[in-house]
Amino acid sequence: MLWLIIAFLGPLFHGLSNIFDNYLVNKLFKDPFILVFYSSLINLIFLPFIFLISVPSLPSLDLIPFYLLLGLINVLYLYPYYKALQNDDTSVVVSLFSLEKLLVPILAFFIVGEILSFTQYIGFFVVILSGSVLTLNNHNKKFTINKSFFYMTLVSFILAFESVLYKYVFNNVDWSTGFTWSLVASFIVTLPILLIRKNREKIHSQWHSFKSKSHVFVFEELLTFGGSAASTFAISLVPVTVVISISSVQPFFVLIFAVLFKRFIPQAFKEKTDAKTIIKKTLLFIVMLMGIVLIMR
Repeated sequence: MLWLIIAFLGPLFHGLSNIFDNYLVNKLFKDPFILVFYSSLINLIFLPFIFLISVPSLPSLDLIPFYLLLGLINVLYLYPYYKALQNDDTSVVVSLFSLEKLLVPILAFFIVGEILSFTQYIGFFVVILSGSVLTLNNHNKKFTINKSFFYMTLVSFILAFESVLYKYVFNNVDWSTGFTWSLVASFIVTLPILLIRKNREKIHSQWHSFKSKSHVFVFEELLTFGGSAASTFAISLVPVTVVISISSVQPFFVLIFAVLFKRFIPQAFKEKTDAKTIIKKTLLFIVMLMGIVLIMR
């Protein structure tokens, strides 16, 4: 059951990185575009860690388009994700990653031929429903859906495609090769951003802020790298649908971190921790976990 431990490390590391993402986008960099560039840039420094596990092979020509597409996806999803963090609690935004679970089994069926049972598919709808209820707001006795729901719907479309693409790549190469060249591709696809003068000026204007908070960036990206490495490694071992389902515990980790540490570092959290909110979120997270149990059967 080593794969199960690895699969749970993904949402644990990503949950911590979500908290730092919230701090960066709400306290330091109001323009998500700048954050996208610097985040993609820092990712490269963690590539040597992959060599400690397994030495990647050179990319085969037929898979290069898939690496480039994965690299593009790794960059594209960040902008709507950061916008969502500016509009809602971190744990709520993270819970909306569950929307991805609805799309993964569909794409996995058509691209890599994964077929699950009827009970497992019921589990997906349970996860989606509970995630949607989390974003309902009661303003003037009228229920509305926060903008974060729509931003994260877009993110989920992008990441669902990414997860299935990873499974396709891992069906042809080992984990270290697939993961390494996808990260390299992420950096390559960000380079054209510098060709536009306005973009260069915006990035340059924030260089001092980036430099002064580089330690926060590095730690956040280390957590993101660790979460992505764990999740993709698990995907290389078991069906992608199962791994993506396990990641639904991620918002629960975020809420636990907020309850434990918000009083000590309040600037790092955008999270309601009153009793009523915690009870509501906890109940909905439990419903999500019930959905995961159905999926895991």
